[in-house]
Amino acid sequence: MKSLSVSRIVVVADSGQGEVLATRLRRMNVAEVKAVTELEEARRLCQSGHADACLVAVDAPVPDCVPLSESDAPGRSCGVPALMVAPVVTPHLRRAARRCGYLAAVPVTISPRLLYRRLGAALQHRRAAPASSRPLAMIIPPPRRSGTAVLAKPTLH
Repeated sequence: MKSLSVSRIVVVADSGQGEVLATRLRRMNVAEVKAVTELEEARRLCQSGHADACLVAVDAPVPDCVPLSESDAPGRSCGVPALMVAPVVTPHLRRAARRCGYLAAVPVTISPRLLYRRLGAALQHRRAAPASSRPLAMIIPPPRRSGTAVLAKPTLH
């Protein structure tokens, strides 16, 4: 797992909310925090390898009946985890965020401790080995049978 003290995090927001998030991250001793205003700029930073995680702030709460504009998470194509930060997090918003490639949707009012834990979990998710490179099962050969019966239960004294 990569430590937050040496990680590079991109914050995407065009309002004051992005500056507040960036300030909170700097107080957590994150090595590098970049605040950008557009998703394309964040996508470019993620693809070039200049970001370890991405926070995308959504300004207005989205009602459940209105479909969320489908835009992919900035690091979806290159494996950089992204978290969506919204004023109100509903089950509808969580599903839409997962569908767009975000790891989670978190409220703006999240405590610093929980934000630290969420970012740590996102960085750990990034560093996990892909499932295709892990062995599916260990193959253990059966034990060799000697001349004595090994199938009988041992006698307890």
